[in-house]
Amino acid sequence: MLTNYFILAYRNLLRNKVASFINIVGLSIAIASAITVFIILKNFWTLDDFHVNGDRIYMLEYTTQAKDEVRTFGDAPAPMAAALAQYPQVKRMVRVEQEGVSIYHKESVFSELLTYADTSFFSLFTFPLKYGNPAALSDPAALILSHKTAEKYFPNQNPIGQPFMVVTEGKEKKQFVVRGVAEKFPSNAGMKFELLTGYDQSHSILKKQDWTTHIRGLFVEINHPEEAQKLARQMSQYVAVYNAKNIESPIQSFLFDNLRHPAPNAYDVRRRPAEANHPITTLLFSAMALIMMGLSCFNYVNISLGTVTQRLKEIGMRKVMGGTRGQLIAQFMIENVLLCFVSLLLGLLITQVFLVPLFNSIMVMTISVSFAQNAPLWLFMAGILTFTAITSGAYPALYLSALRPIMIFASRQVGSHKSTFSGILLTAQFSLAFIAVILGVVISTTGIAWKKLDWGYNPDPLLVVRLSDSTQYGILKNELTQNPAISAISGAEEHVGESMILQEIHEGSESINVARYNVDATYFQTLGLPPTSGRLFSRDRLAENAQSTVVNEKFVQRLGWKGTVEGRSLRIDKQLYTVIGVVKDFKLIGSGAARPAMFTTATESQFQYLVARFEPNSGPSLVTTLERTWKVKFPRTTLSYFYQKEVFNSFDTTFQRLGQSFGYIAGLALLIACMGLYGLAAQHFARRLKEVSVRKVLGASVSQIIVLVNRRFILLLSIAGLIANMLCYVGIRLTLQQTEEFTGTYQPGLSPFLIANLIVFVTAAIAVGRQTWKTAYVQLAETLRNAD
Repeated sequence: MLTNYFILAYRNLLRNKVASFINIVGLSIAIASAITVFIILKNFWTLDDFHVNGDRIYMLEYTTQAKDEVRTFGDAPAPMAAALAQYPQVKRMVRVEQEGVSIYHKESVFSELLTYADTSFFSLFTFPLKYGNPAALSDPAALILSHKTAEKYFPNQNPIGQPFMVVTEGKEKKQFVVRGVAEKFPSNAGMKFELLTGYDQSHSILKKQDWTTHIRGLFVEINHPEEAQKLARQMSQYVAVYNAKNIESPIQSFLFDNLRHPAPNAYDVRRRPAEANHPITTLLFSAMALIMMGLSCFNYVNISLGTVTQRLKEIGMRKVMGGTRGQLIAQFMIENVLLCFVSLLLGLLITQVFLVPLFNSIMVMTISVSFAQNAPLWLFMAGILTFTAITSGAYPALYLSALRPIMIFASRQVGSHKSTFSGILLTAQFSLAFIAVILGVVISTTGIAWKKLDWGYNPDPLLVVRLSDSTQYGILKNELTQNPAISAISGAEEHVGESMILQEIHEGSESINVARYNVDATYFQTLGLPPTSGRLFSRDRLAENAQSTVVNEKFVQRLGWKGTVEGRSLRIDKQLYTVIGVVKDFKLIGSGAARPAMFTTATESQFQYLVARFEPNSGPSLVTTLERTWKVKFPRTTLSYFYQKEVFNSFDTTFQRLGQSFGYIAGLALLIACMGLYGLAAQHFARRLKEVSVRKVLGASVSQIIVLVNRRFILLLSIAGLIANMLCYVGIRLTLQQTEEFTGTYQPGLSPFLIANLIVFVTAAIAVGRQTWKTAYVQLAETLRNAD
């Protein structure tokens, strides 16, 4: 009996080739998209779960109070390491510190991030070594490289024993030797390193370890996870100790966050030593996957109901011959399972051959399809097969099996309610298509709009040189000032758009984090950033500059200052600064969201950047001069420079990739919807051929016929568009409100919605265009000749 069901199912799939093709292709694309999204989200959900002790690894964090806002920070007071070592609940502990360093390798200089960690680092974290021994961390001159870093400097080699000259942020030169190379990190690694050495106080950055010093992170392995909360409460005794040494920046409490199962707000923890994903990413990708699956299931139900008239006699005969309703339901469900299984196989092929390579080419992360020892993926595929089989097949099976033979053979309208239900499904289907396209267009246009935002100054005539040594500034400045194309040169320790210091500012009961820049006195003039009130730094007032600060308009707004701002005082790191001026808000992150910022002066020995303003159209010639000068003056170091207008290119590219990802998903969703519309239109127009022929004989014009046969589709698409636009408008506004710190006051406006609606309507018109044209020009004689 079961074999007979499968044989009949196979024959029916072949008999209805167009409907089967639309259903299989639609389901396979949706399943492929869902599997790809699942793989991406699995990387997000399982961040850092490859560590053997992950359930017992915790990060020490602390909270502060600013008015009604509680903020959480992931760095740790240095003495907390010794304090935690005294508690029996703590099995082992690892301190982590990081600094940017310059690497001298083969007469070239590269910028890297050096991580300092305790010798138990490899006992706590599961980072197997390809070469070397983890015990090398006990040697302060030993260096362990990540797989990526090893391939960068020593491609296809075993670099053990190779020397490395490192210059730290404090300009300390230190000779290291490579003692280990890590295996390639998993794609879901949130805690990573490039260069790793031991946490030894012979390194200058680690010499100060008092309560005013914070390290990058403090990780502990707790014997029993349930003891974490109790241990956090015991840490309360150190809050008072810390606050006594940090009167201006007190903390409220200490807490522990698990590495494998971080808190829901982990993404919002400032200075967190391990990455954490924002839930909005998960929600967006999940929503798109559900949209795709919903579209394909609605497609299947609609197409199945549309082909009902082709199987009425079969159903009637089987019931007359003694077939039960249960047998008919089993037959239809087996047909559906077979179709879904074929779609699953095709979906896996599309995932492996097309979608995974596509997403790897546009996303920073790398994903892969692995079936070996991947129980979650197998369970997901089994679940998606069951879900699609039941969701898409249940209603057609129940509806068709309920038809009575007498109604079928009496040629009564057995599907009178089918049209209404089909209309509801088509509306829901295109609502999802509208939502997918709107989201894709909004994300893409948002990236474009952010790129075009006002910077607060003109970035075009600015060239920035990264300095590997501050002594290069004076030499380079003397050479470049002789070039008539250069109108101004200035230096900076932190440069707008490239780097900043996150500085906590206390003003009475108010506490805010601001972007701090240490710059030359002429930095504003070189950048072209004008004051809105007060004055800027001046070379004629060097002593006064050291005790002065310039802030931006957002800084003033966040602190709620009214009236004259100049003359107000700020205490930072036990030093008193006087505000001498305010500059207009400027673009300091890629999204252009206004953030509070302050500027203080730096000496030439601190400069890490040289900023040059040049005359229009002289950029290429200036670069040629720069390269020639650099080669002569600094032959052993690599020149690194960029045009200021390119400073946010990395952000723009990342957001562009995100937009492309959602654009492809939206395109696939629209393809599925329009394939379903094409199938429904073909069935709909076929049923109305006689009516159209008679109307033409009675004098109806082609335009009247086109409106007549498409009126229902136009109405349903309009309703779907209205519903989708309302839902997207509300959803986007709520999302922007929740991410205002990043997105600022940006609102997408009407244009993305208009573009998305135009795309859907035009694509839908193309989908039904051929059928409409064929129906509008049908001849009565031909219709009657081909009638059953």
